Amino acid sequence: MKLTNLSLAVMVAVGVAACGGSGDDNSNKPADPPKQPTPNQPQQPQQPEAQTNPQQAVDPTGTHVVDDKDLTKQNTVGTLQYIRRDGSQYDRVLNPSKPASASPLLGTTLNEQNPRLTNIVLARQDITRADGTPVKAQFTGSDNPMPLKANGEIIQDSVTNSNSLQQENFRNVDVLAGMYDLHANQLETDSTDTSKLKEAEAKHFKTDNLDERNQFSRRMTDRTFEYDVVNDERFPSTLYTPAGGAPTDMPLTAILSPTTHTIMVGGNPTYPWKDINGNEFTVYKRTLPAVGNGKASTVVTPADATERKFGKDLVWWSAPQTAFENTFTRNGGKTTATDPAFEDGTIAGVPNKARKFAGDIENSHAATNGLIRIGSINYNSGAAPTLPTLGQELNFNKETNKWEDHHNTTTRIFGRYHLATVDGKNNELKPVALNSFSGVRSFAAAYEEGDKNKITQYSIGAIPSTLKHVQYGRVTTNLDLDAGQDGYPDGFIRSPFANKGDDNTVDNYFYRGTDATTIEQMAALPSNQTAVYNGHALMYGIDNSYHGSGGRNLPNAFAGTASGIGLGNFVEARVDFGKKRVLGEVYNEWLLDPSKAATTRDKLVRFQGNITGNTVIGSADRTYVAGDDCAIFKASFFGEKAEEMGGSFNTVQDTSKYGDAYGQNDWGGVFGASKGSATSNTFQGDDGNNNYGQNNYSQL
Repeated sequence: MKLTNLSLAVMVAVGVAACGGSGDDNSNKPADPPKQPTPNQPQQPQQPEAQTNPQQAVDPTGTHVVDDKDLTKQNTVGTLQYIRRDGSQYDRVLNPSKPASASPLLGTTLNEQNPRLTNIVLARQDITRADGTPVKAQFTGSDNPMPLKANGEIIQDSVTNSNSLQQENFRNVDVLAGMYDLHANQLETDSTDTSKLKEAEAKHFKTDNLDERNQFSRRMTDRTFEYDVVNDERFPSTLYTPAGGAPTDMPLTAILSPTTHTIMVGGNPTYPWKDINGNEFTVYKRTLPAVGNGKASTVVTPADATERKFGKDLVWWSAPQTAFENTFTRNGGKTTATDPAFEDGTIAGVPNKARKFAGDIENSHAATNGLIRIGSINYNSGAAPTLPTLGQELNFNKETNKWEDHHNTTTRIFGRYHLATVDGKNNELKPVALNSFSGVRSFAAAYEEGDKNKITQYSIGAIPSTLKHVQYGRVTTNLDLDAGQDGYPDGFIRSPFANKGDDNTVDNYFYRGTDATTIEQMAALPSNQTAVYNGHALMYGIDNSYHGSGGRNLPNAFAGTASGIGLGNFVEARVDFGKKRVLGEVYNEWLLDPSKAATTRDKLVRFQGNITGNTVIGSADRTYVAGDDCAIFKASFFGEKAEEMGGSFNTVQDTSKYGDAYGQNDWGGVFGASKGSATSNTFQGDDGNNNYGQNNYSQL
């Protein structure tokens, strides 16, 4: 192995509490919205106020030299932040006590060294380990620059026989998880021979999400439980099992509804059923009762999703709970049963066994889509209980005022080469398409019985997208020197993957990319050019609940809302290349009234920055908390014409180098986005012109 086989995305040990960090009183705990009447015309959010110089916190001298890089002469390819657990000994010399670092800019190109991103370098140092091993850098992943052979077989690390970054992430991330059959295109025929299926799953051959016509290659499923191709067994999710009740077989539809029971006391009050985890028990509706003198409604199923207006090519809000999180993600990949309360038996004539993960997790059976799902659905009684928020990196504990680990997988990576495949035509290695999301679209979820043109209810779904340059996400490792495997040239040691939340681990949040836009290419962009970038973010420490009129510049449509469903976290960035300015938000998209297609955008974070070269330096602030967080915003452009953007947020200040993490006001994240048009999120018919609704937020 040569040094060039390792991606030199090297961490610089810099990084501490921002203006709104844990030590401040400048905060609000995640909370329910105030109960106020919903106005007929929601207030429109204002344009973000531009700072005189948002670069000042990072570049106080105004020299455009940031993280030892002259941004007028050198392009950047990413940032990297670490969050260290108490039991980790990583970087204790320079940073003996603070758990988190800032997010220094990275400048070493990945184009020649490792464009397929099979590994990531997390630390560079010059030290001798206790056993006498000289250490100059630590990486994780594989030392081989190729993740797969020409036949789709996995290539492991040459020294440890361990996973590449793609193979590790294959366990954890699948943008189409739960909604679409698991790599149903791996065989030439639709064989049900489990031995052939098992053999096919050992390879990543013909496993792309798009076919040669750029159409989805995976079939939408109608099952609400996971299907184990290897063992030909089905596993219902606990979400659909009421406490003390029996699991039921329920085909997936576009509408979830809570179920209730009546207790014959004091006027027959109605109470919600709970599942075995204590969450509200919801069921997939097949029909909706008639309202007034109207007809009953038929609920849309995957079989209807052949048209855009019926949710074609979307990841529905109503996707199975296990598509957002599951026992595997919550337990950090520890071998356990998916649904331990289930015993061997039969459900609707189908064999059922509690999942023993072992090899199943290697084949993406427990992977999740990376979305945040939020919502509250009306009961027949008129109450509005809140469903559990799914998919968050951390959950907030109101008793300790801290964010606690929740999504505990080893990796959570999106974008370019987050997964790899070999096509069936040229046996060519390529990145898997549909590796991120660009936003949300509403679609028809129910129609009047017998007439698909009469829409009676709507839902929402996330729009999968493909990033060609940018990769972003989290990788968790054990960076203790003694845990690293030597045997690599040039002083490199390999640090093993580890489960997020383990005491001796380090969470590394990063964005990076290939083909970073050069200084010359940025200068060649038309001075009158403006662009909108749409994408997806992996955030931590962000409150995804409703944010009513108490939030600054937020529409009052949230106040007093009795129901609503939402998806997140998404990014919109508006760029003026002439003024060299960037303004944008991290947001969740909500459908507040299911009888209308209009969606409402809850802007969680506003960010702004100035462009120097291909780099953006600026600030970010949570919109729902009073004061200014003064978080650091950094981003880079990628592609010859700046077609993509990767970015990061961090409450740890560059000037302080180190700071707190996972406290009440510590937050951050990373994102990837591609250039496109503003996302109106207006529902449209299959012809693309028939407007069924209108959004109720202003485009900035």
